[in-house]
Amino acid sequence: MSYPVANPKVIERARQVLALDPLFLDTETTGTGQNDVIIEVGIVDRDGNALYDKLVNPGRPIPPESSAVNEITDEMVATADPWPVVWREVEPILRQRVIGIYNAEFDMRLLKQSNLANNIPWTLQDDQAFCMMKLFAAYYGEWNPRYNGFKAHKLEFAGRVCQLDLGSSHHAIDDARLTAALLRYIASQ
Repeated sequence: MSYPVANPKVIERARQVLALDPLFLDTETTGTGQNDVIIEVGIVDRDGNALYDKLVNPGRPIPPESSAVNEITDEMVATADPWPVVWREVEPILRQRVIGIYNAEFDMRLLKQSNLANNIPWTLQDDQAFCMMKLFAAYYGEWNPRYNGFKAHKLEFAGRVCQLDLGSSHHAIDDARLTAALLRYIASQ
């Protein structure tokens, strides 16, 4: 079977979400564990215009294996603002907005973890975020019988399939732009 196998309902859903004028967010982190925190935040509007793009000083060393993935080093964040300052800037942008995230479960968890690590109350609603990874999986249509659902794919793969050449650098702002472009693409089918 060749992919994508887009269901018209998925395309309609993408159009409905796009009509809500969502923002798109991506983060880079110290890792994927329960004690990891955010070290970069990128937020764009539906057209990919940057609304926020900032490194975050995590107040701890960035593991070398994380730096190997996101190319963010301790030296790069040494003079960056700490999470409490960044959250005070980010929270008003996100408040009461629909937020598109590729792998929303992960980024929302890391936002919460970063707040928790800094004793900051969580003020966003969990249902503000929608997962572009799940939407793309349904659009692409490859079934994963092991999980009885559509197979998830990396953001870079989704961009290639949809011929969205935005030159991803694996930085938060670039991934947020690619996520926004992906929704626009699916909605335009």
